[in-house]
Amino acid sequence: MTAAWRVCKGLREPMVDPFPLYLPSEARRLFQSESLLRRFAQAAHFTGGSRLLEVHASLGGLALARALNCTLTVIEPDAKVADTLKERARLAGLGDKVTWLVQPLSTVSFPGKSFDGIFSLGRIAGPPELLARLFRPWLDEKGRLALTYVMAVGRTPSPTALESWAERLGRPIVSPRETLLSVEPEGFEPEIVETLGDPEMDEFYREVEAALVKQPVETDAIKAVKSEIVVHRAQQGKAGATYGVIVARRKEPGEKPPLSRDGG
Repeated sequence: MTAAWRVCKGLREPMVDPFPLYLPSEARRLFQSESLLRRFAQAAHFTGGSRLLEVHASLGGLALARALNCTLTVIEPDAKVADTLKERARLAGLGDKVTWLVQPLSTVSFPGKSFDGIFSLGRIAGPPELLARLFRPWLDEKGRLALTYVMAVGRTPSPTALESWAERLGRPIVSPRETLLSVEPEGFEPEIVETLGDPEMDEFYREVEAALVKQPVETDAIKAVKSEIVVHRAQQGKAGATYGVIVARRKEPGEKPPLSRDGG
C-alpha cells in the first residue's frame, strides 16, 4: 500500500496519514440522531455529573451535554469548525459546560480515569482498536467508548469497495461484528454496533457531494472523498461497505463476563 505512516502519540502502532478522514464541514454528520444518543447515554448510565470527551466536535455532542447537563471536553483540530460550534454552545447555554481543545488528537493527553465516556460519532478518527488502546486509560471504570468506522457488509461484499477502502485506510475493513470485537483485546466489553443502510448512505453522499462543490481548491483529501462516492454508486444499491458505530464498556483485568446485557 502506498499510504505513508505516522505515529500517533500514545499508541504502540502506527496510524495512517488520512486520519481523521476528511469531510467538508458543511456536510451533515452521521450518527447524530436523538435515538442513538439516548441509547448511548442510557447504556452508560450518564448523569449530570458525568464527564464526557468528544473527539471532533458535533451538534450531537452538544445535544448530549445539554440533555444531561454534564461537562463536555471537545478535541477539534479545525479552528473554523470549533468557532462555529462554540457559538452554538453559547447560544444553547453551554458556555460553562464545554471545554475546547483546538488541536490534533495526537497532541492531547489526560490523566487516568478523567472521563465517563469518550466518543467520536460521524467522524472516523482512526482504527477502533488503536483508539481504544489510547482512550482506555482516560476512561473511568465502566466508562463507555463510541467510535465510527467503515465496515464490510453483505454476504458477498464488492471486491472493488473492499479494495478501495483498504487502499484508503491502509488496512482491510471487516464485518460489523468483527469491528466491534476488535476492541475487546484492548480491555473493553463489546456492547452495540449499528450501521447505515444503502438509502442512508445514498442520502449522505448526496449531501457530501453538494458540500464538496463549494470547496475552493480540490485537495487530495477531497479527491479521496469523490473517489469514495464513485465507488459507492458503482455498486448500484448493493454496496459492500458502509459507515457504522460501535459502543463498548471499559472492562477491568480479571473481570468475569456479565450475566446479562443489562448495561453494566
